[in-house]
Amino acid sequence: MEIMYLSTFRTSHKIRKSSGSFLFRQESNILLVNKTQGEFYMENINWNDKEEVLKLVQQDGTALEYASEEVRNNKEVVLNAVQQDGWALEYASEKLRNDKDIVMTAIQKNGCALQFASDKLRDDENIVRIIVERDGMNLAYASGRLLNDKDTVLTAVRQNGLALEYAFERLRCDKDVVMAAVQQNGCSLEYALIELCDDKEIALAALQSSPYAFKYVSPRLKLDEDVQKAAWKK
Repeated sequence: MEIMYLSTFRTSHKIRKSSGSFLFRQESNILLVNKTQGEFYMENINWNDKEEVLKLVQQDGTALEYASEEVRNNKEVVLNAVQQDGWALEYASEKLRNDKDIVMTAIQKNGCALQFASDKLRDDENIVRIIVERDGMNLAYASGRLLNDKDTVLTAVRQNGLALEYAFERLRCDKDVVMAAVQQNGCSLEYALIELCDDKEIALAALQSSPYAFKYVSPRLKLDEDVQKAAWKK
């Protein structure tokens, strides 16, 4: 989709593209270009006005970025913003980034939004479990405590073995965790500690999942006849 400009209006900065619309900012003005409907119109936005901002974030949640501090601390506005786009959580006030209703709504829309939540909620096992069950790579946004929690990490690597990259060292040398990871994606062996790269059972499981995992097995096991057969049979 190409951007169309009005020849009589010079935009100074492209802000965001969302749902076929483009927002441009020039001082206090917003030009909303709706290419899908072929409409071009100007709106003067009062970023201190809750009702005006509410209407805008219902169209593009990340417009919350330009709202006043008071409006970014309004739960109704922020809830509507994250319902439209989970990334809008980045622009919520510190207080609302610690609001479980707001954060749950944001991560249901986009699990990556957890990175903008408060430290307390990034340490919430139930919240983290929701997002890693959907996409194990979301483990990256969990608290340090949960990156060192075996149950949490197991949940993540069973969904996507490559999430092993984010686990604490203690779990990257835990055979149960590494086995679960390589069974899901053999190439996750890259993130196991060296002693498990030299574990024949782990190596064979990784190769069963992906022959490309041969790259990550130990030099000793690369000479092992069974390992070589497992790598080349596919």
